[in-house]
Formats: sequence, C-alpha cells, structure tokens
Amino acid sequence: MLTERIRNKALLEKIVTAEAAAALVTDGMTIGTSGDAKRGFPSAFIDALAQRAKRGEVKNLTLFSSSLPDELEGMLAEAGALKRRLGSHANATLRKQINSGKVLCNDIRAEMLCFMARSKMLGKLDFAIVDAVAITEEGFIVPSHTPIDIGSLMEAADKVIVEIDGSLPPEIEGIYDHYLPALQPYIKEIPLYNVDQRIGTPYIPISRDKICCIVISNCEKKGARPTASDERSNALAGHLVEFLKKEVKEGRLPRNLYPIEVGLGGIADAIMKNMANSDFDNLEIFSAVVSDGVIDLIDAGKCRAASSCGMLVSDVGWAKFCSDVDRFKRTLIVRPLEIIDHPETCRRLRIIGINGAIEADIYGHVNSSHIGGVTLVNGIGGSSVFAGNAYLSIFTFLSTSNMGNVSTIVPMVSHVDITEHFVDVIITEIGLADLRGLSPVERAEAIIENCSHPDYRPLLREYFEKARKEVGGHEPHILEEAFSFHQRLKKQKTMKVI
Repeated sequence: MLTERIRNKALLEKIVTAEAAAALVTDGMTIGTSGDAKRGFPSAFIDALAQRAKRGEVKNLTLFSSSLPDELEGMLAEAGALKRRLGSHANATLRKQINSGKVLCNDIRAEMLCFMARSKMLGKLDFAIVDAVAITEEGFIVPSHTPIDIGSLMEAADKVIVEIDGSLPPEIEGIYDHYLPALQPYIKEIPLYNVDQRIGTPYIPISRDKICCIVISNCEKKGARPTASDERSNALAGHLVEFLKKEVKEGRLPRNLYPIEVGLGGIADAIMKNMANSDFDNLEIFSAVVSDGVIDLIDAGKCRAASSCGMLVSDVGWAKFCSDVDRFKRTLIVRPLEIIDHPETCRRLRIIGINGAIEADIYGHVNSSHIGGVTLVNGIGGSSVFAGNAYLSIFTFLSTSNMGNVSTIVPMVSHVDITEHFVDVIITEIGLADLRGLSPVERAEAIIENCSHPDYRPLLREYFEKARKEVGGHEPHILEEAFSFHQRLKKQKTMKVI
C-alpha cells in the first residue's frame, strides 16, 4: 500500500510519525491547511499538534485557511493553540474565542486569502499541511477530494508537510485539476471557458526539497450530518424554481440555465431537491463545495457537469460517491479555490449565485456574517465574489429565526457584507423580490410586501412610510429608529412590539 501511495522512492525516507511532524511547529509560527469536510483533512498531524498545545509545548499560532472542518479547528481551539485565525471559521469554541477577543480574526474573503498568501502580503507562512491521496513518481502531490485552497498555501509556504490519508479511496486520483494563475509580472487570464474543461494537472507540482516530512494516517472519519429541509425551506426553493422558469420563458436564461453556485445547509439542499424534481435538465454546478444535494443531482442524471473545490457530504452521500468514483469523476472536477471563487470565472461563466444571509434590510443590503452587528458567525467566505460578479445574484433565507422572535428583514442591517448594488433577488419562504433596476424606494416596497413575515410587515411598513414622510431622500432612513428592531430584541428577547 505504501509504495502505491508514495510512488517516489526517494520520498519514502521522509516518513515520520505525526508527533515528529508536529514537533517542527514552534511558538508563534504560522501554519496553513485546508479541508471542508469530516473527511479530507490532515487529522493525525492536527491531533498531534493539539496534544502538544495541551501540554503547553506550543502556543500563539496563526492559522491560515479559507475553510476548515469544525473538528480540525476545534482540536486547536480547545487546546489553546491559536493566537490568530485568518479566513472563515466553523467551530463553536473558536467562535467564542474570536468574539471574546482571545483569538484575533480577520475574516478575509476566501479568494483574497489565497491571493494575499501567495503574494506574501500576510507575512511568512512557515508550514502548509496537505491531506493527500498519493504522491506521484515525480514527487508531486495528489490532494484529497477537498483541497479547497491548499495549492495556494503550498506555494506560499516555506515548507510542506504531507499527510497520506489511507482512509480515502485511491480512485480519487484524477478528480483534481490544478491550475493557479501566475502572479508576476502581470496576472494572466484564467483559460477556463466551460464548467467541464480541464486546464491544469491532476496533481500539485512541488519541489521535493520543499517537502520536509510525510505522515501516514488511516483513520476512518465520519461524514457531515445530513441536513433536513423543512416545509419553509421547500417553499422558498419552490419560489426560486418558479422564478428561474420565468427567466427561461422570457429569454433571459437558456433552458438548462447557466452554471449554479449554491451554498450549504437545509435551504441549499431543498433547492437542489427542487431542481432535481423540476423540468430542468443538463444542469451545471460551479460552487465552492459539493453537498449531498449535488451528489443526488449527479446520481439522478440531472447534472451535466460540476466544478467545486471540495465535497461536504454525509455518510450516505460519501457511500454513493465511493460506490462508483469513476462515474462521478466523469461529471465532477475539483479545482483550487482561486479558480472557483474568482471574479473572472464567475463573470465569464455567467454564474447564477445563490447564497444565504443572516439578515437583509428593506433596501437590499445584506448581512452574512455578524449577529447583532457584533458577533462573528462563520464568516463571509466567497459570497461577495459571486454577489459582485454573478449573472444573477440571489440571496435566500427564511423570513424569521429564533422561533419567530427575529425578523430577518429589518429597517437597517446591523452589519453590511453585501451592499444593495450587488443584490438582484431576495427570496424567503414568504415570496420573492426581484430588485433589478428598482430605485431604493421601489426595492423597499418589493421586499416588505413580498419577503417579510406577516408578523413584522406592519412594523416595517410603518417605519418605511414614516421615513419617507419625515426624512425623505433617495434612501429614506430615520437614524434614531433604524435599529429599533435590534434594540427591541436586546431588551425584550423579541423584535415584536409587546
């Protein structure tokens, strides 16, 4: 097995234990790694590093990654290993440390973290740790099914630690297409014109001298929890499908649509299920992460081609993928995040961007990352790239949360990630607001009447009409009352008037 996974004989000499590899990391260093699933991340190395941190042997680390699984971040956060986190996060313990100020965080846009790391704008990156399926005869790295931004981090790092993941099927080799645009002297265009086009190599080129050590792991990992779509999510997805049908009928979209970008969670899976049950066929997916919904879409023969930078699937989805890896490889291509989350490819391929949000205001500004304007949740990820460059920028979320005590449509968002200029359509389970070409006042009328929950619609109307009458202007606001919904929630635990 070992020589099949490590086909360069000279590199066999670099095999060490996970503990020996982790011992290379010292106080204050910066490390980068990747993965967006319960599988597909360097678990043995991270576990060994976390154990060292628990013993007080290493601390004050900076962690680079656009996306990491909850489990990996949790190991390091609970061990008290981190001083700084660059990129989006997923773990609850780390989230508490960030929001308490214990861990410093810069929620850098996903594609910019890659670019800035490669450009050395973020300082020294000591080690990149890659979860790999194999090493080729030339000494190049075949990454896992979820490489995300690891190719960019490997290029930026001084040294690379490779973890050969024996729990992954070797048939995964060939699913990856590695291409990164050269940075100097000028960035050239990305020659990607179709979702199913390959423009690079099935491995990440690297000098053998840059590989400092290799760790062998064979730990079976559990998949992500299946996400269940409920009645409200299905209603929302139904509004989206009907909207897309209308766009086709009116000639603004082809019959098989343009490539779709969609996030994760119950709403995203409801959208995929509704697409699978619709009349749409030969669909294309161009999205950061493939979920169970996309696997089902491919399995049903409804998806012609899919590109992503990773897979986040449940045990059921993983079993389906592993049952016939070669068949899925004919449809699915895994690419670097710098290619998927890139303004150029998003605009050229005419992506239909479908993203979630915490809240939106009556004029169409979107908050994707901060509850109450102060508490960071996960991060912005790549949604801003798709919002700013997609053929259609669609935001989907339920009209209320917290058992109906929070309206997700508010007079003014408490934090702005996506401005009104980059939001074409807002959809909740209540309905849909097509904002294209509308003035701020027209947008407010459409969002309030079509998307807000009936419990909050009168309050939103009252605020809007009062702002128009007493203040006026291009985008009427009463600054003293703009956050009245949030203030009521803080005082009364509900945004309702009681």
